[in-house]
Amino acid sequence: MDASAFEQIVGKEHARAGGGAVDGVLVALEVRPGSAEEVGAVLRRAGELGAAVLPRGGGTKLGWANPLAPAGDLLILDLTRLDAPLDLQPDEGIAHLGAGVRLATLTAAAAAIGQTSLLSPLRDGDTVGGSIAADPVGLDWQLDRRLRADLLGLEVVLASGEVTRCGGSVVKNVTGFDLVRLYCGSLGSLGAITRATVRLHPLPERSELRRRDADSLAGALELAGSLLGSGAAPAGAVVQPARAGPGASLIWRVEGREPAVERALDRFPGDPADASLWEAARELRANPPVDGVSVRLAGRPTDLGAACAALAQRGGSLRLALPLAGVVLGQLPGDGLAPLVADAATAGLALAVERAPLELRRSIDAFGPPPGGLALMRGLKQRFDPGRLLAPGRVAGRI
Repeated sequence: MDASAFEQIVGKEHARAGGGAVDGVLVALEVRPGSAEEVGAVLRRAGELGAAVLPRGGGTKLGWANPLAPAGDLLILDLTRLDAPLDLQPDEGIAHLGAGVRLATLTAAAAAIGQTSLLSPLRDGDTVGGSIAADPVGLDWQLDRRLRADLLGLEVVLASGEVTRCGGSVVKNVTGFDLVRLYCGSLGSLGAITRATVRLHPLPERSELRRRDADSLAGALELAGSLLGSGAAPAGAVVQPARAGPGASLIWRVEGREPAVERALDRFPGDPADASLWEAARELRANPPVDGVSVRLAGRPTDLGAACAALAQRGGSLRLALPLAGVVLGQLPGDGLAPLVADAATAGLALAVERAPLELRRSIDAFGPPPGGLALMRGLKQRFDPGRLLAPGRVAGRI
């Protein structure tokens, strides 16, 4: 694929041939547009040339999907130049953000004015657009507190090159079909996110970290259940196995105004925990071991025990459990993945492969058996991207 066709759009310095490989597919060209209009022009040109396009932010979560299956050349659409605006409006409780804004930059800028957001980095280099497209599960993730709930508006460029906008700049702005949430977790398969409006939250007046240790994983999971039923309303919680032996720890965070934090600590007391424990858990979440297969099992908070048992039955081990989200993160040998997929389907658990050898990812859907809504997903893909230009094969069902 000739780079000159794209140099006319983005400038010679922002289009280069090659760029390694993704999922074993050689990258023919890497293009870095500087505006939504340039993104649209790049997509139109790629469509004319029959190339597949993979939108990319920081590139930290490319393995969180099925392998790419392009019919032609592969073009990487690098969106990191879209690093403006970084417009924080604390009085309105919103932020307007370019897709290429680094989450570390956003976090620091928000903290400087006493604000925070659910867009928090898992890895160095994470960007606004990439994180929205991947919708990662973080330590603060809860069934009713997740990123998509704080997305107010998006600017998205469709495969046709059309620049579209959905949502708005206020909390109650959705009428009809909620396109904002549709794009969250779509892995770039429906459009290239170029700009977002998200909700900001004031930094808590007080934050406390507590822990309780148990002699076994089952005991720690039981403690987690007690925490959930105590009314303490934690802001985040993890169950982490001991490095050696059968024990495990429950670590949780409570935050808010002074009286609310005091009530929470009274309702479910624990030993003070050093902040390094939380950061260590965050690091373990973000960077699983390179050996074996990293999986995520999700259900209800009451399903944690069943998910851990299913993992152990196939030779796996728990890395972290997130009791507020009903999520288990684990490692297992490659030959245990296919049986675990079947077990998860039988138990009604959602499964996602976050890291695995390429050949294994090619042999099995990274999201388990086809979901019940697969026909609807295929219809949406056909409507938004009839030519299968964007991230072909990456999402559930390999659509």
